[in-house]
Amino acid sequence: MTSENKRCILLLQGPLSKYYARTAHHLEELGAKTLKVHFCGSDVHDWEQTDAIHFSEPAENWALFLEALIVAHGVTDILLHGDRRYYHKVAIGVAKRLDVTIIATELGYLRPDWMTVEYGGCSALSHFPQNKQELMELDTQQAEDTSSVLYPGSYKQIVLQELGFTLYNAVHARKFPHYHNHRTESRVQVYGGWLKARLQAKRRKQEADVIWSQLKQCGTPYYLFALQLNGDFQIRDHSPFASIYEAIEKVIASFAKNAPEKTLLLFKSHPLEYRFKELSRAIVEASRKHGVEVRTQLIHGQTIKTLAEPSLGMLTINSSAGIEALEYGVPTCCILPTIYDMDGLTHQGDWETFWHSATPPEPDVYRKFIDALKTTIQVRGSLYNAAGLEAAAKGTAEKILSTSYAEQRLKRVEPPRMEKARKMGVTYEYFM
Repeated sequence: MTSENKRCILLLQGPLSKYYARTAHHLEELGAKTLKVHFCGSDVHDWEQTDAIHFSEPAENWALFLEALIVAHGVTDILLHGDRRYYHKVAIGVAKRLDVTIIATELGYLRPDWMTVEYGGCSALSHFPQNKQELMELDTQQAEDTSSVLYPGSYKQIVLQELGFTLYNAVHARKFPHYHNHRTESRVQVYGGWLKARLQAKRRKQEADVIWSQLKQCGTPYYLFALQLNGDFQIRDHSPFASIYEAIEKVIASFAKNAPEKTLLLFKSHPLEYRFKELSRAIVEASRKHGVEVRTQLIHGQTIKTLAEPSLGMLTINSSAGIEALEYGVPTCCILPTIYDMDGLTHQGDWETFWHSATPPEPDVYRKFIDALKTTIQVRGSLYNAAGLEAAAKGTAEKILSTSYAEQRLKRVEPPRMEKARKMGVTYEYFM
């Protein structure tokens, strides 16, 4: 690790926790200077230090405000969580013009005990190797065994953090009259949906058990499609689809046209899903349209392991659930480029051909992939556990100031997945 006390790291919005406050603490202890910008009341509540800069102007003023801030304080790096939030997209564009390094955090590609800390950005903006040859040539140590969960979290903690976000934003609303919230759905709608889903959880589980039992009894071979939330940035900004419902329609159209006749397509909803009627309606309508109504099924329950292992293969848009499928040796197809989409791991042809040419991942490539993730862009820790949060913050600070990140900064190359993303209709104008 370097002792780069000339680094000045500007922290923008973090996740709903003290993660960025604790990361700043550890960065300061390691000799770096830190600054923090608050955009809303939740930012204020989650910050432990006394000094912070409030951005309370209209969103269109953010770029000039940030440029002045970078110049005045000699900012060398910007740390942000979620590289597709409005303020963060603008920041990435400004950073490129002023030769400032972007470091993005996200929930870990490995779950549940990891956080992602990446130079430049995540998903298609990642600089992680894209092909098997580059991956296998990486100098990585064999990573620690992670079969046991070190920092268990809970659904309750997730809900409390989300409720806090809404509460503290309301408390401090007058301080941030122009806040541009990255969430697109009404909080009343979301919280009501979550509550309804929890009340129906027992019934949904029983229904899923029945569906799964029937699938096993009939023995019909099937493909699995792991769905993502409609409001997820992976759908909204990292894909060409207007919604998850559009993606569903296109996958069903491809299945109807290309898949073997005596096969089924099983859709698995996201664990935090609550729009059950909308999902069911989208699947039924698309299935009728393409003449495969009796060959599709939606299930709200069961694990990826349970459903994926016996399947012919799993499709995902760009979900981290694909990594779990690879762990179990399941043929996997990423409709869009993601961190694990490479030869030796996933289907590399047109996703339309996956139905007839699905092949399992190569075990040695998968093991190398996991080792490489852990030693390059993953940090052990969690947002939903006190000890895990402290571990994540300390590890993040150390990662940011590590020699490998300094070397990455000097490369100045385009992320390797950008070209494929463009060809599939995903654009990053602000990045260019």
